[in-house]
Amino acid sequence: MTELAAFAIITAGFLLYSLVSGRLHGTIVTAPLVFIVFGFVVGAGGLDVARIDLGHSGIHLIAELTLILVLFTDAARIDLDRVRRDHNLPTRMLLIGLPLTIAAGTLIASQLFPDFSFWEAALLAALLAPTDAALGQSVVSATVVPVRVRQAINVESGLNDGIALPAVLLLAALAGVEPDGNATSDWVRFGLLQVTLGPLAGVGIGYVGARLLDTADERGWAHQSFQGIGILALSIFTYVAAELIGGNGFIAAFVGGMVFGNTIRHPCTFLFEFMETEG
Repeated sequence: MTELAAFAIITAGFLLYSLVSGRLHGTIVTAPLVFIVFGFVVGAGGLDVARIDLGHSGIHLIAELTLILVLFTDAARIDLDRVRRDHNLPTRMLLIGLPLTIAAGTLIASQLFPDFSFWEAALLAALLAPTDAALGQSVVSATVVPVRVRQAINVESGLNDGIALPAVLLLAALAGVEPDGNATSDWVRFGLLQVTLGPLAGVGIGYVGARLLDTADERGWAHQSFQGIGILALSIFTYVAAELIGGNGFIAAFVGGMVFGNTIRHPCTFLFEFMETEG
């Protein structure tokens, strides 16, 4: 099976889902679940009719662009005023629940994988700890769930990646170096620069981007159909700018999206719908 044939099967899957997406909307069958099952069935785990080399540079690029886009748009939806009003549950989940989950995961990983070092076990736990509510979106958005609980889950789901990412970076640095004090200190310094310069870049670019888009919209300079593309470009620009100054681009994309979403003045329904679909 050639790569072209594999891509033909994958694009056919996208087409089929688009035809029934309206019927599936609001049910427990969400888009991420459909595509996970579809990938398993047509891939090496199932029929093996669509095999793609995961080491291909194009796959790596698509994965990074998707993560940048998802981080930016998820963060843009976080209402900081709402977080300040109903902060008790999300604060407990993020500042108590998340660290305890990482600690418990480290203990379990060290038992399941005895060959792992402590830092490798902790890294695995930190990677698995932050969950995403997207797979259970229809449940989380159900009206039978109390509003306070729904908001808490949405806020925690939006913030946990950004909070866990610094820990992941530092643990990855510690797990990837030999037991050399100088090398470890260099990696720790590198990690600290990543998690400080990244947010700074995100704050600056997110704020300026929102102001520019507001100005262009108020003066009638920007066509609506291109505003979504503008935000897509802004999210990628935030990532690249942070990487150029030595910060972490993924953290910058998350922080930039949060600042952008809470700074922009005009309604962004179309923009967020465009970005969510593209993501």
